[in-house]
Amino acid sequence: MLSTLPAELLFSITSYLDSHTDILRLASCCRALYPILLPKVFTSLELIEHRNGHLSHLVHTLASNPALAHEVRTIRIALSWRPTSGVRYEQEVILPVLKSTLGPNENLSTWGLQLQSRENNDVWAVLLLALMPNLEDLVLQVDEFSNYSLEWMARVAAKETSGLSKLRHFTLDCSDVDGGLSSSHFLPILRLPSLRSFCGHLICDSGTSDEDYVEDEDFHAASYVPDNVGYSDITHIHLRSSCSRRGFADLIGAPKSLESFIFEHSDNPNSSDDEGIYASRYYPPLQRHQDTLQTLTLTDECTNEYAAYPSYDYEYVGSFAGFSALKELRLQISHIIDWNQGWSDRGKISSKRFSDVLPPSLESLILDDLESEHTTELAKAFKDLLLGGKYRYPNLTYLEVKGNWMHVHQSTEESNAKPRPIPAMTEVFADFKMELELLCSATGVEFRLRDLHVEDIIKQNYLYGF
Repeated sequence: MLSTLPAELLFSITSYLDSHTDILRLASCCRALYPILLPKVFTSLELIEHRNGHLSHLVHTLASNPALAHEVRTIRIALSWRPTSGVRYEQEVILPVLKSTLGPNENLSTWGLQLQSRENNDVWAVLLLALMPNLEDLVLQVDEFSNYSLEWMARVAAKETSGLSKLRHFTLDCSDVDGGLSSSHFLPILRLPSLRSFCGHLICDSGTSDEDYVEDEDFHAASYVPDNVGYSDITHIHLRSSCSRRGFADLIGAPKSLESFIFEHSDNPNSSDDEGIYASRYYPPLQRHQDTLQTLTLTDECTNEYAAYPSYDYEYVGSFAGFSALKELRLQISHIIDWNQGWSDRGKISSKRFSDVLPPSLESLILDDLESEHTTELAKAFKDLLLGGKYRYPNLTYLEVKGNWMHVHQSTEESNAKPRPIPAMTEVFADFKMELELLCSATGVEFRLRDLHVEDIIKQNYLYGF
């Protein structure tokens, strides 16, 4: 009988159940299992598809059962503005929660009306978050009307009200916001004393008007100092599908000591023209963390997968030789060394060597967007880096270079075949690959040359069952 098993074994069994519904059904099998397994249902909550009717019932459940609210460690909520039904509002349960959540100076009647509305679940999300004293990981999927939750979190961070005392990881997904969300909406939240990491999806600081564009273009990153610097205890920032012509100077300047900054750029959704990363503008704010930064990624999100028409933006970022803690570095090849701006039959020429831009602490180097014009000069740079052993970079263990179209173009017949054959690598890339493999093998460095086009062919063949 399951009911006779020790609680530790029951928890081990339920760890294999992905569905909260399955855990709840198991807990409901008998009275002995119910009090043991029910808290497990509330450890991690997924409310992405739920509307305010569902949230209102959950708030009443947790307000009436504080022990269950104390179990919540992770929650994902989609804040949305959409009509629903079945909103539950019991004033005797909700009013005490409102008073403790908002403080004495807030207009409770206004909040009461919003809570009884059939459309906005943002206000219910505030009460839900306030009821979870042990919450550690929060994912908010926001929309155009998600003002209450972000404003309340900012008030908590400013210590105007209590809550979120153990929150360590905050993810803000703005994919439902037209044009993304500016960092100004969440920068105050980074003051939360327990917060250590922030992940943002579709964070866009680039201006939308012609005047904004001119002002952003004139921005002088090297001389700019944010009004607030070093006020946050966060150590990790990850931005996906985001953009900023000013290099997110205010965001990067917020941490006291930044250990990881991962930025995957996408074009400004408010602009009809393609925009580059403005990579060099990230360098001055990152320099403030050169003694603590261990992981750095500055690249375009299109470098994560096959793109038929990759874009290359030649702009030297700056030297990371003085970043004494840097272990993992990922950049686009067009940004890492100072390539000449003209084209020639001999390809791109660099005025820097890897020893000029890479720190001795480096363990892993990933370079994106390899072109045939890069191969000759890049091979020289790696030869200078690795020839004679790893005395310059004793910790370097992994090197990856990737791009598109390193293999022979296929005919229509070949590209339509099932399974699609893997094309042969062109001579220039094959020579580059062989030279790098020999250099890395001699120094004990793992080397990987990735063609995302070929990887896409392999993926499609797998989907077709080959």
